[in-house]
Amino acid sequence: MTDISYVFLEKLIATAKENYPRMNNFEGRIKIAQTTVGQEQLSWLDAFSFNYVYNPNNSLDRVNPTLFNGYQAAFNFNLSSILQKPGNVKQAKESVKLAQYDLDEYNLTLEAEVKRRYFSYVQALANLRLQTKASSDALNISREIKTKYEKSETTFELYTMSQMSYSGAVQSKITAESNFLIAKASLEELLTKKVEEVQ
Repeated sequence: MTDISYVFLEKLIATAKENYPRMNNFEGRIKIAQTTVGQEQLSWLDAFSFNYVYNPNNSLDRVNPTLFNGYQAAFNFNLSSILQKPGNVKQAKESVKLAQYDLDEYNLTLEAEVKRRYFSYVQALANLRLQTKASSDALNISREIKTKYEKSETTFELYTMSQMSYSGAVQSKITAESNFLIAKASLEELLTKKVEEVQ
């Protein structure tokens, strides 16, 4: 647990929340929902309409004959539209709340995922260090036994076992390097930048 830095982990979480594209998606949904609330609140006047028509005295309209000449005005009122507005405004406000809940939920999910990937990254790094040391130790032992074998101070069987042990240690180191790089890439996917760039 000595390799885990919770201060650095908090920086990683903040970086992911700032840069991960899906966060912008949720924030955009909130803005759209807030705009819808504003539109619904301003659309109270949609129930009222005013029309006017100018028909000069000297014009003759055979298609639509009218009794009145000059200016004509009309005022319309739509009761159904007025009755629907409170429900529409309330629905728009609920949409804002739902979008905010989605963002809050995703914040928790993203935070948990960054933590999981960071812990995997630290685990892979610790394993890589261990395998690197084991590989180095196996190389030193292999060289020592090879020198003894060349001086006929040890058996061929012991020499062969040391070579096989060294080969196994190198293979384990390669696997550890691969696991470390995969864990690092997985973490950097959420950060959208290199781990080394996070400060």
